[in-house]
Amino acid sequence: MNKYHLIMEKFWLVIAGVSFVFAVYKAGQIGISEASMFFLFPVIAAVLFGMRYFVRKKFEKFKDED
Repeated sequence: MNKYHLIMEKFWLVIAGVSFVFAVYKAGQIGISEASMFFLFPVIAAVLFGMRYFVRKKFEKFKDED
């Protein structure tokens, strides 16, 4: 199960990075005011990365206590 958490953690980090690059690209094309919606996706992916990170750390701590 720990491997699953680590894979999902890295997945969301990659998605956050790729979507941020795409948002910057779109902001350069159509302007920052019209592309502001595209910056929402990296924020959501970063939040999911953070949640996965803390869940994995809690799971490791819980497993070490047993």
